[in-house]
Amino acid sequence: MGKKYTIMVIPSNSSRTRRLSITRGMLILLFSGFCTLAGTTLYLAQERIHTAKNLAKLSPLEKQNHTQKELLEKFNVKLQSLDNNLIQLKQLEDQLRIMASLKRDKRKDDLGVGGVSKDALPEDLEKLTPSEQRFIRRLNRQFQDIEQRAAEQESAFKDLLRAFRDKSVLLAHTPSIWPVKGWLSSSFGYRRSPFTNRREFHAGIDVVARVGTPIFAPADGVVISTKRMGGFGKTVRIQHMQGIVTTYAHNSVNLVKVGQRVRRGDIIAKVGSTGRSTGPHLHYEVRINGVAVNPRLYIVK
Repeated sequence: MGKKYTIMVIPSNSSRTRRLSITRGMLILLFSGFCTLAGTTLYLAQERIHTAKNLAKLSPLEKQNHTQKELLEKFNVKLQSLDNNLIQLKQLEDQLRIMASLKRDKRKDDLGVGGVSKDALPEDLEKLTPSEQRFIRRLNRQFQDIEQRAAEQESAFKDLLRAFRDKSVLLAHTPSIWPVKGWLSSSFGYRRSPFTNRREFHAGIDVVARVGTPIFAPADGVVISTKRMGGFGKTVRIQHMQGIVTTYAHNSVNLVKVGQRVRRGDIIAKVGSTGRSTGPHLHYEVRINGVAVNPRLYIVK
């Protein structure tokens, strides 16, 4: 049997003492437990301090990462806006080509867009998460697409500029602006008649506006008619170059005379509801060699 040790416990409020007998093994076990507990406590305290330091460093990184993600999202929205602007420029180019009678070079439309150059990507791309890598690659593809389309659009507008310089007089005689400020109520083409409810061909466009709203000449030309024309009421007709004739009907008053030369932007009449009309508006037609065409194809602004 091992050697025993006696521990005396003397309470402060009592004269009675207590004796505890423990063996040497138990004493060693208690001491070892105390040392283990003390060591564990010290280790946990150190880990807590270390973790607190890491969290202090991590918080700014999280904020920085959040800020970077927000910037990337804003950047993506900006790219979408640029993409929409290029689409609008393309539509404007198509209108201008119609005015200039200039066909598109089909070879440019056949150019392929795609492929990601490694040189265009960040060197530390592999350090990012898979989702971040996909996002960066998508932005890079959008950049390359917009860059190429912008270059093609620049080349197209240079071609148009040369054509406009060569055809400046002709373009001045080509209708290109809205003849009145209002809102479109009836488009060019087949529609239901507001009077008979039957299907009929509408040879122009109707623009609703208040009585007395100015009507502008959309291009240079010579007035060839200014009179009342049956269901059209008070009407003005202008002869432009290349067989183009424009008509303005249902006017309240005509302000030009036959033979008078007008320039684009001149006031030629005022909106009314004369003739066969459901309310004040302008009926506007564009005819080429007597054939009605959609006026909106010639309206740039």
